[in-house]
Amino acid sequence: MTSTGARLRLWTSVGAQGRVTPMELFFDLVFVFVVTRVTHVVEGHPGWEGLLQGLLPMVVVWWMFSAFGWLTNAVRPDVVPVRLLLVVAMTAFFIMGLSVPYAFEPEGWAFPVAYLVVVGIHCVVYLTASVDSARRAILRNVPFNAAAGVLVLVAPHLPEGWGWACWAVAVPVLYLSPFLGHIRGFVIEPHHFVERHALLLIVVLGESVVAIGIGAEGPGSHAVDLPLAVGVVLGIAVATGLWWVYFDGDEVRAEAEFERADERRRQHLAYYAFTGAHLAMIVGVILVAAGITDAIRHFDDHVNPWWLGCGTAVFLVGHALHRAMLKSGRIVDRVVGAVCVVPLGAAASVTGWAAMAAVVVVLTVIATLDHRRGLGGGEAHQDHGPGEQVGPGDDHQDHQQPNPEVGVPGK
Repeated sequence: MTSTGARLRLWTSVGAQGRVTPMELFFDLVFVFVVTRVTHVVEGHPGWEGLLQGLLPMVVVWWMFSAFGWLTNAVRPDVVPVRLLLVVAMTAFFIMGLSVPYAFEPEGWAFPVAYLVVVGIHCVVYLTASVDSARRAILRNVPFNAAAGVLVLVAPHLPEGWGWACWAVAVPVLYLSPFLGHIRGFVIEPHHFVERHALLLIVVLGESVVAIGIGAEGPGSHAVDLPLAVGVVLGIAVATGLWWVYFDGDEVRAEAEFERADERRRQHLAYYAFTGAHLAMIVGVILVAAGITDAIRHFDDHVNPWWLGCGTAVFLVGHALHRAMLKSGRIVDRVVGAVCVVPLGAAASVTGWAAMAAVVVVLTVIATLDHRRGLGGGEAHQDHGPGEQVGPGDDHQDHQQPNPEVGVPGK
């Protein structure tokens, strides 16, 4: 290979086999800042308008941030040129995070411009992929990604109603692009893909921990006393409950189901169970973090009746969808918990400590029941398809091997 294109493709691998690289973990750190800014917008502007002004930019950012998870699944960031481009993309994501509070205003032009820079870098790196189908697929996908950026760029300069309409169109343009463009051909490797999303969710859950400190450092901050210490305990318990709900063996079962999936099913798993369901869980964490901050600041006073309960419910519904797609465990606990936690959180909102305690109780019940079932082996083979008979030791036999040219939509 002597051409420039051939040399570029020597930098990449056919499949991103192996564990997530340190470069990817470093790259994901910038997402913490984006989530923090969105949480600040939501917490600082209670009401539907503030909620949408925080979450709509988050939805757009998540589309491209998750797209980089798909990218590094196909193109290993092991060489200097790819790493440098990822650093530039990190910088652009950070600028998007800084611009989240101004994304609906004319002076917030940096948000869509940085977004379009990210789209360009994503495309350029994908074009170095070793698999020809992936290079063709990204060229089909780029127009949708760019169109959403143009809509967001134009929105602040139009009358308010038309500006909202641009945002309302931009999101479906992104999330329906896999179907509008009939996109196939992207490389996906199950182990890396599952691990990358699991680690990214840990990074996002860090926001619920940071929210405790933000609440403690709010107006009227003081040295740690007994109420604040109890608030910290309850805040950590909420964050731990969310973590436990997700990280109690699901990632192992999810990878096993991914490995067994044929090409068509693997496409659906990647798009719905990860890009889609994880967006719901991230939105849930953002609402919970806003609720924790509010509860710490108003430990003995009335707090927002919806943030903690609704955030927990959204997280549980997202995880239920994740499990349902991957057949990685029972979902009834999540659904029942989501239904119960909203009114319970609202009823307990008379004080911050009671609101957090109510959420802790719901998450503890769900995690305890689920963990006991796992120890009892009730879910050991639940991730197998209908009608499959699995005997002892079969979990390691005849699994379908990753196909480096498996098609997945939208990335």
